[in-house]
Amino acid sequence: MSGRLNSLTDEALAKMARDGDQSAFETLCDRYLPVVYNRLRVKLPPEAVEDVTQQVFIGAMKGIAHYRELSSFRTWILSIARHKVTDYYRQKGRRLETVVLDPAETGEIDSSEARDDWEERILTRIALQRLPDHYQEILVLRFTEGMRFKTIARTLDISLEAAKSRFRRAVTAMAQEIDTESCNQEKGHL
Repeated sequence: MSGRLNSLTDEALAKMARDGDQSAFETLCDRYLPVVYNRLRVKLPPEAVEDVTQQVFIGAMKGIAHYRELSSFRTWILSIARHKVTDYYRQKGRRLETVVLDPAETGEIDSSEARDDWEERILTRIALQRLPDHYQEILVLRFTEGMRFKTIARTLDISLEAAKSRFRRAVTAMAQEIDTESCNQEKGHL
């Protein structure tokens, strides 16, 4: 049964799940767990990713009866993820920059090479979070999910040239944000 379900489109599975087919919903969960998890890894502190991922799928389970195919299932589940990220940061007044930025203070990093790598990852994460959502999305699709431009274009429902153009603009914006963050770090503003 699961082999047959795996060959179905997201929308066909969503319709079946909406009609009460638990196996169809589980197939969608299996299909989208890595997508949602990777997206949340970019948006949240590491310790929150698993909990918020679980909240996304609980929300999807509760809301699948109301899914109406006005957008793709991917767009629908990622919109739930966006709402859960917003909820996460709203709770207790959390701020986006909750990450400890000096690993020496925590004693987690000993070598200067490991520290440089860690700082680079933090700068990249902060820079990515400051980009507009449509730039974040295309960078995550390309780098985190490893999608080819044709697949990105289909996923975002844009032309191939628009996908490539948006990607180039996103990379440029990301580089500018990283430069800004690097300058801030050098000045002691991080």
